[in-house]
Amino acid sequence: MGIFKAAKRAVKTVTKVFRAVKISSFLGKINPFVALGVFAVGWLFLRSRKPEVPDFGTNDFEETERGILLNKQSNNASIPVIYGTRLVGGTRVFIETSGTDNEFLYIALVLSEGEINGITEIRVDDKVVTFTGAMADNTQRTVASSDSNFYKSDVSYITIEPHFGADGQSSSSLLSELSSWGTNHKLSGVAYLALKFKWNGDVFGGVPQVQAKVQGKKIVTLASNLTEQTASFNTNPAFCLLDYLRNERYGKGIATGNLDLQSFFDASVVCATQVTPFSGGSQINLFDCNGVIDTSRKVIDNVRDILRGCRGYLPYVQGKYRLVIETTGSASLSLGEDDIIGGYSLASPSKNTKFNRVIATFINPDRNFQADQITFPPTDDSSLPSADQHATMKTADGGFLLEGRFDFKTLTSPYQTEEMAEIILRRSRESIGLNITVGFKAYALHIGDIVNITISSLGFSSKAFRVLSMTFNEDYTIELNLVEHQDSFYTFATKGEVSSTPTTNLPDPFTIQAPASVTLSDELIEYSDGIVITRLNILIGASPDQFVSNYQVEAKQTSESDFKIISTGSQLSHELLNVKDDVEYSVRVKAINSFGVSSTFTSATRTIVGATDIPSDVTDLSVSLVGSNQMELSWTPVTDLDISWYEVRFQDVTSGSTWNESTPLAKVVRRKSNSLVVNFATGTFCIKAVDKLGNSSANASFVTTNISSQANFVRTATFSE
Repeated sequence: MGIFKAAKRAVKTVTKVFRAVKISSFLGKINPFVALGVFAVGWLFLRSRKPEVPDFGTNDFEETERGILLNKQSNNASIPVIYGTRLVGGTRVFIETSGTDNEFLYIALVLSEGEINGITEIRVDDKVVTFTGAMADNTQRTVASSDSNFYKSDVSYITIEPHFGADGQSSSSLLSELSSWGTNHKLSGVAYLALKFKWNGDVFGGVPQVQAKVQGKKIVTLASNLTEQTASFNTNPAFCLLDYLRNERYGKGIATGNLDLQSFFDASVVCATQVTPFSGGSQINLFDCNGVIDTSRKVIDNVRDILRGCRGYLPYVQGKYRLVIETTGSASLSLGEDDIIGGYSLASPSKNTKFNRVIATFINPDRNFQADQITFPPTDDSSLPSADQHATMKTADGGFLLEGRFDFKTLTSPYQTEEMAEIILRRSRESIGLNITVGFKAYALHIGDIVNITISSLGFSSKAFRVLSMTFNEDYTIELNLVEHQDSFYTFATKGEVSSTPTTNLPDPFTIQAPASVTLSDELIEYSDGIVITRLNILIGASPDQFVSNYQVEAKQTSESDFKIISTGSQLSHELLNVKDDVEYSVRVKAINSFGVSSTFTSATRTIVGATDIPSDVTDLSVSLVGSNQMELSWTPVTDLDISWYEVRFQDVTSGSTWNESTPLAKVVRRKSNSLVVNFATGTFCIKAVDKLGNSSANASFVTTNISSQANFVRTATFSE
């Protein structure tokens, strides 16, 4: 009985590696920050002299996000930062077995940079585990007795000890049960799970896959007077970005003096604006950040992901980074034709820059934190004004489908995501780009500011534009890259309620349906050498799940403690040879899909009949003359494979004969025989088949004769008991 036999060799190998790992090596490498320069890092439009096509995001978004849920195994992988709440798999940095025949498995599973706020849920092999108490820092928990998956026969098969990642946190007392884990193994500043699994074939099929729902990094926030508050759990994107930019371990390590704290506070107020997502719904924040930050990426790429999720810009202005949220607002400056030096360039929306459908991808907690999509206009847009309907816009665009796809790695709300999609679409269709060169008057402007432009030749009279970038020339002029601003874009519109029911009819690959049935039967089989054994036949009723690739069949004598895997494959019929007669067997089968996700078991039991079943009755007993003074009894042989012989009896009566009152005439007649020669006699002959255990047919077959001479032979009757 080895623990998690399928992975035993791999476990042995990685144990040797991880024992030698220094705790400091658990910290990922930090990439250098790319200077932001004088232009803004923006949520959608990047620096350009001309308005350009928005950033569509990466095409591997869903694959990358799916990987967050998997358990990896490494001693040098980068450690992510979790802002907000996310379900994560983590990285196994230590794994070792102990106990009799390796019955215990110990794992250190790194989740994220610390200190996190807490852990609200643990899943093992895609099943939510119920523990004896809430997850508390540096506190061991065992599985509650109410958990039917991981608590069986008064035994808890999982022990967990969370560590929230405070600097200088205590070493794990659970892992310290092993000599290889000492008191200096603290994983300081790293949130991780210490896990102990007890082997049981009914519970685990290999190294368990563990997921934790994490309330992420505690971060410093700002009060209205810009004083720093004690670090706490917070999902405000402005404060998440502030933490990431200032942190020296996993971020850029920008000094506080190089950050415009007032702008971060102002941005936080915008993000925390309360909006009603749908009619009758509870209010939510305008923006939240619930993201897993990959610290192996360039810092600037992670900054862009956070900014994209809150319509943010991060310009570098007068030696400081300033955070601006694109929202409603009034102009801080007016510029007219007298202020413009030289000409101007104008860019109107075209097929290359506008959309009539926007698909936005986000992370949906209602779908196991998998990537999901929101479309604007929605598929059913009949409730929208005609001008906002997809068909109307498509017609206006010459019948072309102009579709944009965008990824929002930090959004977990369909309502926040739909709002983003709507703004992207409206701005792409209705926003004009403008490039102008102006003088000193514009020095007071900042990127993200709104400016009123008056150009009579274009029909602009105090028309609002937002500053995307500013270029300072050697002749002290300033080039402004502007995009049209409309307050109406940023007024949150109450949406229709989003159902948590999947909008696709495709099955969830992380939830698999069990086999429909398991049917058991047994039979005797005979080999060419005459040996007869009992075979248990197993017939599986297929799972209705479309993604099933294999079935794992396990069996045991019911009285035994552990199931044994007897077959894994796509076939629906299986055999178990040499089962014991009159013994009950238990069989269970689970379906497995191409992702390796297993269903629950479908089970059945059967007490083996085999050779214990009584032989069939002998049929067609008859008698005929052979020679001058002999008769031949004949019958049809029974087909039972465990027949050992036939017993023939005689009673000298021609009526009323019974088996018990008859006298054995021939007791050992070969099982394949179908006849027996006897002397003349008047009376009743009877026959039964007898198996190897001495069991006889339930009923005898009879034949009666009346004979005084060969010439007067009469078969008076043939009957059964």
